[in-house]
Amino acid sequence: MKVARHDGGAIVHDPSPVKREVGAADEADVRAFLRSYLPDVDGPVRHAKTCLYTLTPDEHFIIDVHPHHPRVVIAAGFSGHGFKFASVVGEILADLVERGSTSLPLDRFRIGRFGDKSSRSR
Repeated sequence: MKVARHDGGAIVHDPSPVKREVGAADEADVRAFLRSYLPDVDGPVRHAKTCLYTLTPDEHFIIDVHPHHPRVVIAAGFSGHGFKFASVVGEILADLVERGSTSLPLDRFRIGRFGDKSSRSR
């Protein structure tokens, strides 16, 4: 079983100096969770590591057509929880590529929400 703590962490511009070892305090947090909610899983650690992933400033995905290149479709910022949405994101991307639009609501995911007013609306 994979168990992890998600706390956002610090913004990393260069991953090279990031400490990759999991410390005792990190493990203690996860074990406290396990003891409360999954006590039968609180066994020996087989492997532990620090993960880095991408997030947008508002922690929502970007799913949109590139504002300056209408033949480019963008899907980004999925780290941490994007895998759960793979089927619907695939459907949206197929719609955007094949038809140029989708019937599914995308306002929350538009690239222009970060201030680039040149993003096209659909």
